Amino acid sequence: MIKCFDSSICQKDKKNLLECLESRVLAFGPNVSEFENRYANLSKKEYNIGFNSASSAAYLLYQYLYEKMGKCRVYTTSLGFVSPVYAAIKNNHEVVYVDVDDNLIMSTRKLKESFIDDGAPSIVMPVLYGGVSRVPDMYKFCKENNCILVLDSAHCISPTMDYDYAFYSFHPVKPICMSNGGLLATDDKESANYMFSGRNFGRQMEGDTYDLVQAGFNFYMNNLNASLGLSQIDKCLDNVEKRKNNFDFLKNNIPKELGYLADHDESSSYYLSSLVLNNKYSSAIMRQRLRENGVQSSFHYPYLHKTKFYKQDIELEKLDSLDDKIINLPIHQQLLPGDLEKIVNECIRYCRSWGKSQ
Repeated sequence: MIKCFDSSICQKDKKNLLECLESRVLAFGPNVSEFENRYANLSKKEYNIGFNSASSAAYLLYQYLYEKMGKCRVYTTSLGFVSPVYAAIKNNHEVVYVDVDDNLIMSTRKLKESFIDDGAPSIVMPVLYGGVSRVPDMYKFCKENNCILVLDSAHCISPTMDYDYAFYSFHPVKPICMSNGGLLATDDKESANYMFSGRNFGRQMEGDTYDLVQAGFNFYMNNLNASLGLSQIDKCLDNVEKRKNNFDFLKNNIPKELGYLADHDESSSYYLSSLVLNNKYSSAIMRQRLRENGVQSSFHYPYLHKTKFYKQDIELEKLDSLDDKIINLPIHQQLLPGDLEKIVNECIRYCRSWGKSQ
């Protein structure tokens, strides 16, 4: 079976992990600070705070923004992972879903149409879906309308657009592989100090003990994961280049009759290759056919506004039109040339056989 996602572990990763194990410093430790310092080269922000997940980073950020500004209106897309929306709602913010464009990222035009200019504090949280590094005109809109721009950069390791805050995700099958991990980046010192304390239960050290000075929880990145992250940073751009080449192969060889691959920009991290199917084809049926023939694929993500728990009675014209039309194909760095050829051939086979057993 050709996996839709796969991790990449090398000897340097194993060496770093072994050294950390032998040090017996497995919880918070020096590798975390080193990883944070090095990640500044990717985030382009002064403060980089390591977390045990991007979900934790999002939660603490929305907790901080509520304490600082009160209830905010958070504009985001329904095509995204659940935890940032959960973090906003649980911290008393209102979520407004905005439609996407052809490349499955938040449409700035639709944001302008959805925006409520009533003086309430507003946060715009686009999802850098698939790994794209920017959303056209989004930062400009936020500055003109006094909005805070929070990037859900769980798919992209290095955005090329400016932002106020971004949270990043490190996962076994993402361009930077960890068992879990996340990071929040910002240039704002006050919020960074809040994050550094809040990720560690809200502690403030006092000699050989501590006081609790704010709300917090067990959100910090551990030393063992950071040791893996340090070796992964060294090769993440090489992995992204391999993913890009694999994406280009699929884009150049999958028949346009089947659909189109959502575009990436030149600085994308190429986490997903999302094939948007033409009207007569079905993502669910295609995923089943591929799986039966040795190719794993996926669908990211169930639309939040249509799930049982987060359901909203709204219409998102573009996104709703893509029901059962999005399929994510493998482009990870472990693929071999023969794997790519098989993926293309199975896509062609599905295209040619459509209708025979519908």
